Amino acid sequence: MQKAKKIDWKDTNMSLFGSDVEKKVKAAAADGEPQWDDAGIRVGLQIWRMEQFKVKQWPKSKYGKFHKGDSYILLNTYVKNPEINPDKLAFDAHFWIGDESTQDEYGTAAYKTVELDDKLGGEPVQHREVQGHESDLFLSYFPGKSIAYLNGGVASGFKHVEAGSGVSGDMGAHRETMLLQVKGRAGNIMLSQVETKRSAMNSGDVFLLVAADGIYQWNGSGSNGHERSQAAQFATSLKSERGGSVSHVTFLEGVDDEETGEAARFWKHLPGERKFLGITVASIEVRTSDKGGDDSTVKAFTPILYRLGEKKGSVSRVARMPAGREKPTISKLKTDGVFFVDDGFRVQIWCGKEASSSLKAGAFPAVQAYLKSYKRPAVLPISKHNEGREPADLLAFFGEAQPDACCVIA
Repeated sequence: MQKAKKIDWKDTNMSLFGSDVEKKVKAAAADGEPQWDDAGIRVGLQIWRMEQFKVKQWPKSKYGKFHKGDSYILLNTYVKNPEINPDKLAFDAHFWIGDESTQDEYGTAAYKTVELDDKLGGEPVQHREVQGHESDLFLSYFPGKSIAYLNGGVASGFKHVEAGSGVSGDMGAHRETMLLQVKGRAGNIMLSQVETKRSAMNSGDVFLLVAADGIYQWNGSGSNGHERSQAAQFATSLKSERGGSVSHVTFLEGVDDEETGEAARFWKHLPGERKFLGITVASIEVRTSDKGGDDSTVKAFTPILYRLGEKKGSVSRVARMPAGREKPTISKLKTDGVFFVDDGFRVQIWCGKEASSSLKAGAFPAVQAYLKSYKRPAVLPISKHNEGREPADLLAFFGEAQPDACCVIA
C-alpha cells in the first residue's frame, strides 16, 4: 500500500481542519470515543496513535518510540499543587506529528486533541509537537531513555518495531540549534534570531545559543546590563520549559577560555575557521561593537493581539499594546474566536468557549505559520489557554471591559 503524500507542518493552514476531516473523524467514532473513557483519571502518561481516523492506545512498551509516518496524542496527568490540593489533577495534552504523517492523520490528531480537551472540561494546556522539534516538556516524559524515530507508519502497513529501524540518541539530539541576539536598553530590548555563525555576533550585544546540549549566554564585552538581564530571564524561561533538565551557562567575552570546559562546547557550534578540502581558507571572527549598531536606536517590540481567521489559517491584527499607553479592553476577546498575543518573547493563544472545533484544532499550525510569515524567531515559546482559565500574565495585557460591552472573562 502506497503512503499518501506527507504533509509539511511548516506550511499547514486551516484547510486541514475543515469539514472533510471532521466528518471522517466523527464517522469513525459515531458512538463516541471509547479511548477517552479512562483518559486523565489518574496521574501518569498516556499515548495514543491515529489509525484510519480512529484513536488507538499505544503499548507502554513502545513509549518513546514514534513512527515517522504517524501522528500521536500524549496526555500527561499530574498534581500541580500537591501540598495545597493533592486531589486536583492537571493536564498537558500534546499531538505529535511525524515527518511523513499524512494530512488525514495530522488533521485527525489535531481534531482529537481538541475533543480530549473538551472531555476534560477544557483543563489541559495543549501543545503541538513536530518530529525533530519537540518541546523540552515533551522530552521530559522520557527520562533516561532515548527518543526513537521508527520508519514507516500505520498507513504503510509498518506496524511493528524493528531493531535499528529508527534514529535514536539523547532526548535533545534532534533539537535545532539557534542563535538569538538580545539588543537595546531599558524598556527597549529586542530579541531576534540571527544566522548560527560566529560572524553574526558582535561585541556590543548579548547572544543566546539554544542547542541540544545546553542554553549558552554570551555577553559581549560592550553589552549593557539591561541586555544581560533580559537575556538571562529569557534563558531561564527556556530552561523551565525543559523541566530544568538543561544547563544555562553564561560567558563573558575576553574572560572565558574558548578552548576549555563548557566554553569549548559553545564555540563548537560556531566554528572559527572556514575549510575547503580540509584546508583552512578563512578565519571567522566576532565583529566589533560598532558593527552591531547603536542600542539607543533599537525600538522595543510592541505586543500585538491577533485573531485567527476561518479561512486558511489567516490572521488579522486586532490591537497594538504599546507599553505606557492605555491597554486594549478585555472585550476585544470574543467568545466565538481564537486570539493570540505576541509580546516579542513568547506567544499566548486564547480560545473562546464558543470557538469552532476547526479554529481550536488549527490554532497551533496557524501560529506556527504566523511566526514563519512574519519572520519571528521560531524558538518563541507557544502556550494555549481556554476562556475562563487565563493566567495572570495574559490578562495583564488587557484593561477593563467597556461598560456597554459583554466581557468574556468571568
